[in-house]
Amino acid sequence: MKFSKNIILITLSAFFFFYAYHAFLVLPIRIISLGGSEFDIGLVMSMAGISTLLVTPISGILGDKYKKKYLLMSGAALLGLTNLLFVYFDSIYYSYLVLRFFQGCAFSLFFVSAGTLIAENTLEENQTQALGFFGIFAIINHALAPTVSIEIINLLSYEFFFISTVLASLVSVIIIFAIIVEPSNLTQTSRGKNFLELLKNKKLRLVCIIMFLVGGSFLTCLNFTAVFTKSINVKPITIFFLSYTTIALIMRIFFGWLPDKYGQVTFCKPALIFYGISIGILGLSLNFIGVMIAGLLFGVSHALVYPSIYTLALRFTDISNKSKAFSICSVSFTSGGMIFSVIYGLIAETYSFKVMFLSCSIIVTLGFYYFMKLLEKEISYE
Repeated sequence: MKFSKNIILITLSAFFFFYAYHAFLVLPIRIISLGGSEFDIGLVMSMAGISTLLVTPISGILGDKYKKKYLLMSGAALLGLTNLLFVYFDSIYYSYLVLRFFQGCAFSLFFVSAGTLIAENTLEENQTQALGFFGIFAIINHALAPTVSIEIINLLSYEFFFISTVLASLVSVIIIFAIIVEPSNLTQTSRGKNFLELLKNKKLRLVCIIMFLVGGSFLTCLNFTAVFTKSINVKPITIFFLSYTTIALIMRIFFGWLPDKYGQVTFCKPALIFYGISIGILGLSLNFIGVMIAGLLFGVSHALVYPSIYTLALRFTDISNKSKAFSICSVSFTSGGMIFSVIYGLIAETYSFKVMFLSCSIIVTLGFYYFMKLLEKEISYE
């Protein structure tokens, strides 16, 4: 697929935005340097997730009502302003909690608007590949932004680190302001619906349930894998993430067109099952090879699943409600991650990481299979 100028520019602005956002994965180091505890780290870092969960539905409503270009700009500008305030405030319980909350608001505005705008600028048969291309820059910055930020902090200071994220946000705003335009061939032909009306669509409900399970399994791995690999003396402890990131990038760049050509459901069903199996392999791993294989399988599955599910949500929704559908999917992913992370954390604390990963594997694998069968059945009625 040859991407349009708009798609390239949206994803380029997203690269700088995601850099400015994911760079703050190193904020725990700053919190410790200010005398904070592990509890303080969890509290501060979770504020962005809480605000994202609260603001994402509002972002969906705004996206269906106003021009997404301006919402993109608002998100990037809000992130830049919020990051700038980190230079002047260093109170963990007052300023950091509030600033992280607004970072989550900025992420919600940008992510929902960008994802929907990409879908609107792409033919339906190419939407999964386009959304996967967009997601590449988030994946890259999970590794790139913290790595560069650590170097800036070590060589210069925290102030220069904060300023670097402000500059990245500014570049994102300039790209959006100067070049990105709304697609001219789209007109709203149906009325906007509220969230309850949208969820009367059984296919969309099923997609959201599946995304809830995806979020729960993905964020469980994200939150606990590094600690688990360290506990079994596997080095480097980041091998799971390196394997996952590398293969996910390869899959999205070279094979991202497959779900669009052969059908999202066709690929989602086996990919989701392998998603669950990869978590089980991780739980049974005792060495470097096991963790690496789990990461590779997890990356292949996630690369195909994540954009495919968003594409299905948009496919089951009319043009006047696509931002709300995108936001519902995003809320499902985030809430699944928050709820399951707490549950699986308690399982790990009570039993072991092995029991935690295996229970996660069994629950999500059976859940994916069951709800994908229901979705296939609903689609067959079309």
